[in-house]
Amino acid sequence: MAASPEAPVQDSAVSGPLGPDRNERVLGTFWWRQGRRSRQGAIVLATLLGCQAMAAAQMPRASVALLLPTGPDRARVSFLDGFQLGQDAVRSCGLKPLIPDWRPFAWDGDPLALFPTGTVPPLVVAPYAADLRAFSKLAEISDARVLLPLQRGASLQGLKGLDAGARLWPLVPSREEDYRALAIDALKRGWKRLVVVRDPTTLQGEAAAAFVELFQGDGGQVLSYNETLVQDVDPSRPEQLSQLAQDLAWLAPDAMVLAAPPDGALAQALRQAQRQGEFVPAHPAWIWLLPADQAARLPSQDWPQLALKRPAVGPAWAAFANRFQQRFGREPDQLAAAGYETARVLALSTLAPSPVSSEGTRDPLGWIDPDAEVRPLCEAMVRRRDGQRVRLEGVASRFDLRAGQAPSGRASTRLIAAQ
Repeated sequence: MAASPEAPVQDSAVSGPLGPDRNERVLGTFWWRQGRRSRQGAIVLATLLGCQAMAAAQMPRASVALLLPTGPDRARVSFLDGFQLGQDAVRSCGLKPLIPDWRPFAWDGDPLALFPTGTVPPLVVAPYAADLRAFSKLAEISDARVLLPLQRGASLQGLKGLDAGARLWPLVPSREEDYRALAIDALKRGWKRLVVVRDPTTLQGEAAAAFVELFQGDGGQVLSYNETLVQDVDPSRPEQLSQLAQDLAWLAPDAMVLAAPPDGALAQALRQAQRQGEFVPAHPAWIWLLPADQAARLPSQDWPQLALKRPAVGPAWAAFANRFQQRFGREPDQLAAAGYETARVLALSTLAPSPVSSEGTRDPLGWIDPDAEVRPLCEAMVRRRDGQRVRLEGVASRFDLRAGQAPSGRASTRLIAAQ
């Protein structure tokens, strides 16, 4: 039977170096001050981290270390707000949340430098957008498991090739889930013949090849007069823009896929050309390969545009987003969802002894069963305490978590109608 707030689960959380009561007070102060954001929140966090560091020399090491980036404050706040909401969910089941060993971490830092020899905890939460090679080395040397809260870029494709890739656990779906949603939506709208264009001088161009593979795999056709299916167009070279205009006029595709910044030189040049009829007889729709936050700011044009509305998330996203909105007064992003999932994973990972891996060592994430029936958090806690493997109702993904492989999720798109 699932546990509930009225019938609390017995407290067995592992406390941080300061002890459970002191940790609760310090962290409670920290969360309250996060409402003031930026400078005050950073001061409180620095104080907390300093206290943890001083206590660590005298107390046993925690079972979990959470490395918090020293990068943009907005991203850090988003993750911590989600983490706080996850801790609240744990409390609602009658369990005192785990207080991890918080450690600041620079983007170009070496995680091994944070831990003296033999002191790496069994579970390490990497910073978002982590250097996977550095954390693979950490896992290989220490046999620790590494949780990757927000890892979505091309580095995910190399997970299996890393020496310790089987000890690295992504929490959110890859960007390919977003591109797949765009490809499927385009085909449903009858846009079966596409021209794919990218600006080779920008980061957005990395998405084009992945989209082409997915679109063709679903039965679509990518047109090109170049040797490659993705046409690189440097906006600083007029001859390339002229050649693209000729190709579009001749091929007359249903839509043009654009992997470029919406306010960049290439997009501006193509908008002007399409308005002036330079692609006649083609007047293609546009498909944008952009993150959802950038796509949300796209203005309407004389032609329809397809863009991402929400990146791939799990089936329990709507309920989470509602709670987050009520608590913090804004819409959550994937980083907030990653923080929420992290808090729940840490609670379940320390609720009972870790299962033994195939290598004969303890695996703090071995309780996750990606193929099991999904369970609410309180019920999952009861099953986990009984030694069963479980799968949670997923927020950041479908919670089909596996080592060395990104989980799945569902993205949504939106059509910007022609004005």
